[in-house]
Amino acid sequence: MSLLEKYTKGWGFRTRKPSFGVDDELSAFVTGVDDDGIPLVRIGDTVLRLEDGDPGLVDKRVRCRVTAFDADAATGTVVYLETVGESAF
Repeated sequence: MSLLEKYTKGWGFRTRKPSFGVDDELSAFVTGVDDDGIPLVRIGDTVLRLEDGDPGLVDKRVRCRVTAFDADAATGTVVYLETVGESAF
């Protein structure tokens, strides 16, 4: 085994379109709202609509639960659980 192979053993790449299952809980920033005023949580290229979220949650980190997910489209819906932080910007 070469030195490079030893150094990179176990490395992997994250996908830019992560998938989620129904009832998965996650923590992420609300990055904006869609045309209907629904807050959006983006993780990589995956977009989750925060169906019961307030537009005032933009730039806040929230904990949410997945209620539906389409892996092919990398889209889904989540419900708001709690605010856990704010953006430093």
